Amino acid sequence: MSDKNELKLAVLIAVVCIAAGAVSYGAYPVKAPDLPVRVMLEATGKNVLFDHKVHQDEYGLECVECHHSITGKKGKNEQACGACHKSDGVFKPALGKKGLFDHEEHIEDFGLSCQDCHHMYDEQSDGKPQACSECHMDTGDKDMPGIEDACHKKCISCHKEMEAGPTTSDCNACHKPRMRKDAFHNQCTACHEDTGAGPGMADCKKCHGY
Repeated sequence: MSDKNELKLAVLIAVVCIAAGAVSYGAYPVKAPDLPVRVMLEATGKNVLFDHKVHQDEYGLECVECHHSITGKKGKNEQACGACHKSDGVFKPALGKKGLFDHEEHIEDFGLSCQDCHHMYDEQSDGKPQACSECHMDTGDKDMPGIEDACHKKCISCHKEMEAGPTTSDCNACHKPRMRKDAFHNQCTACHEDTGAGPGMADCKKCHGY
């Protein structure tokens, strides 16, 4: 066989191999993971490359610890943080003097009494109802749940029982979300401090490096 014919044969074989590879790749695509491995979070400063796999596999975090409003199948319904936390958002709590909780509505429209929430309050006394935080601390135990768990359990169970008011899938109806920057910083650095791993507020470059 001449050199010219050998070259033609080599080119033909190469074309056939490339075509076969392309067809095989298209017919059997690599299955995408159900959950993202890494996500690039856009920031005013440098972006943050968040590694889902590390946080789940090495630290055992669940999706709901960041995606507070997940319902349904994991990997399909997670909202981006920016869907709730806007760059110009203003945080408003559910309870307290500046909170969104309407005492008058709950008493007059739904017939609740003070003791339904303020368990130790004596209406015959001259004192004021105690704040939830006087008994329920930031963290709780089996005898006294933390303030977040206590409020969520009390409010949501009452809403479900009366078929009125927001539940676990409607966070914004009770408290307006923090500004996006504050939400990220509070969520991430607080978790880093609790687990003793990851950068704190003073280590900006360890997160913002992309």
